[in-house]
Amino acid sequence: MTDPVSLAKTIKSASKVANTPLFTTIIDKVTGFRLSKWAAEGEVRKELIHDEYEKAKEGGIMGMQYIEYMRNTENLINTAVKSSKYIDPNKTNDIKMDNDFFWNTIEHAKTVSSDEVQELVAKIIAGEYNKPGTYSMSTLQTLKMLGKNELELFERMCSLCVNDNEIPKTVFYLPETLRPFMDSLGIDFSSLQALQTLGLFLPNDMSHSIGNPEKKNYTLKYFNRNIRFEPTHETNFIIKIPGYFGLSITGKQIIKHLNPKFIDDYFMWLKGEYKISNYKVIEN
Repeated sequence: MTDPVSLAKTIKSASKVANTPLFTTIIDKVTGFRLSKWAAEGEVRKELIHDEYEKAKEGGIMGMQYIEYMRNTENLINTAVKSSKYIDPNKTNDIKMDNDFFWNTIEHAKTVSSDEVQELVAKIIAGEYNKPGTYSMSTLQTLKMLGKNELELFERMCSLCVNDNEIPKTVFYLPETLRPFMDSLGIDFSSLQALQTLGLFLPNDMSHSIGNPEKKNYTLKYFNRNIRFEPTHETNFIIKIPGYFGLSITGKQIIKHLNPKFIDDYFMWLKGEYKISNYKVIEN
């Protein structure tokens, strides 16, 4: 909860990065004051914040609005401090006023108090600052629906992705060989459906075929490990990729900023259970 002490502490932490372009051209503008100046004035500002807070507690609706403003300011500054780690130090600010994604994400940052979600929002702000036009508005809409629990679920779910952005459909049949593992992750088909509702996965399962007239081997990628398949039929010119659930564009944009984990047991399951018609696994 925001109070004078936590807000003053936040402003002090911002002093180390308050003279960087993100702060001087954007955050100072949004907050309405120069953070470097506030941090430098130390005790005077602490007393001012404390007095205004005490008045606000007795000030009815107007007081509540001021306390909300304090909370929003603290959230924004904390997120901006995190974001400064990812800003290209050689990048000058060229964010335009019509960059709706960027400015609306800055506004959204005011409402985020979870450290984990702040870290994600910080990375996305930095990504858009470094390269305007990187993200879609649909990503912002999903961000607004993501809390700590949804973020952690998505990160765990993406530990099952092969080829960077797809989860084999058979995973959700919960075969006996995989059920204990899925239970330990706290993941089932309803988990996937929740993430589909958030727009992180495409709404329907997919499959596709790859022409292979030269009968080349096929490689399934899981993180930095590969499972290689070779054709077993002389007349087989098609690789029929088994059904899968794929990440949406928004899901692909967000997962780049998270840290799904390689799971050895799942990799071994893939080697034994991922099947491609007329192909067999070969040892690397």
